[in-house]
Amino acid sequence: MLFVAPRSAWTVLDDWHGVLGLRGSGSNSIHMEQARIPAHFTREAFLLDLPVEGGSVGSKLHGNPMYAGRAPSFFHGEPAAIMIGTAYAAADEYARIVAARPLTLEPTRTRADLHDYQRHLGEALGVIDMAEAALRQSAQDWMETCRRNVTGEAPFTVVEDNRLAPMFLNAGRAAWDVLQGILFRTAGSRHARDGERMQRYFRDAATYWTHVGASMGEPLTRRVGCDRLGLPSQDIPLIP
Repeated sequence: MLFVAPRSAWTVLDDWHGVLGLRGSGSNSIHMEQARIPAHFTREAFLLDLPVEGGSVGSKLHGNPMYAGRAPSFFHGEPAAIMIGTAYAAADEYARIVAARPLTLEPTRTRADLHDYQRHLGEALGVIDMAEAALRQSAQDWMETCRRNVTGEAPFTVVEDNRLAPMFLNAGRAAWDVLQGILFRTAGSRHARDGERMQRYFRDAATYWTHVGASMGEPLTRRVGCDRLGLPSQDIPLIP
């Protein structure tokens, strides 16, 4: 069941302050005790499988096909965009770090003069640019699927949802891989200290990678494989 709870029915718990990263995201838990939810604030539906075939109340109300898209694939696009932005920020910080770090044996030169660090930065930017291109194209595909759904050309099915979601996930994964595998790894241990931007980017990205959304990658790819093989896939749970 989906529901909207009146503000008087719940309290926010201060249980997000000790998390590794994303400390400003406000993902606090809430507590409800003996709360009453009016029936007209509820809807019997499962967020991961809201039927939108042929359009929705939202698409008709706003005249925008975006409101007739399935939720899981859309959701995966949101953190992927954040991950790619974080990776770009880490690349900017990496460029600053290597340009400011003198070489131990040649203090008149910096790491920016060394081929290895030039290659590290170039490889990272290439992957991040690729991830952004994948994200943008996946978003366009998602909107086109919404449009076809509203016009009646083709419904936005669970199979389409299964196909689109890993595209977003893979874009976010590429950003994570390059952030932790190249930028954070080769920036130097001094930039893993508290207060360093590179450390914060790593912590935020690592926290995303532990999120339930990222953990859907494995069951989603299994669903896509089953869809391609003509096997049932909806019974494969996305959330453990």
